[in-house]
Amino acid sequence: MNVKAALDYSELENALQSADTDCGAAECHGLLCGICCAAGQADTAPWLEHILGAGNTLSAAAQNCHDLLAELYAATLQHLNDNDLGLELLLPGDDAPLALRSRALGQWCQGFLYGLALGGVREEGGQPGTIPEIMRDFYEISQPGFDHDADDETEEAAYMEIVEYVRMSVLLCHEELQPLHTPAPGPLH
Repeated sequence: MNVKAALDYSELENALQSADTDCGAAECHGLLCGICCAAGQADTAPWLEHILGAGNTLSAAAQNCHDLLAELYAATLQHLNDNDLGLELLLPGDDAPLALRSRALGQWCQGFLYGLALGGVREEGGQPGTIPEIMRDFYEISQPGFDHDADDETEEAAYMEIVEYVRMSVLLCHEELQPLHTPAPGPLH
């Protein structure tokens, strides 16, 4: 089971909008991955509060969003801790315009960096291995000028290479920051 099979990008994006959140699906998943890489097994309370906002848990839209986020949490933690390198980034599908997918990738990277920071990982903090370089690369990808304007095959291939670089970098960050795999997740409250 991959994250895309467990949860559709558009479904979560719509649920987040219905719950009146400021966070999109890509940023939400990046944030979760960053927290999990930094802390091993994420404390879901700060993640959910950041996404839903304090006190936004009573509406039906917020509850639906919470349920989808619980699915995302379980699938993400499973894939960060498996040996199959099965993690996939939650991004718009290949049928979406390249500019939209590139912006979503930038938002994903922005969320990941924020998640690392929430987990106590800072670029200047003397992080192990390639973490500082990955953080700098993700920062560059998250910048608005990174958008692709053309929908040609060269741009499409470049986008796919960057997505794969980000995916593998996340797995490397997790391995360097959490060398012993964490146990399977418990229920999300």
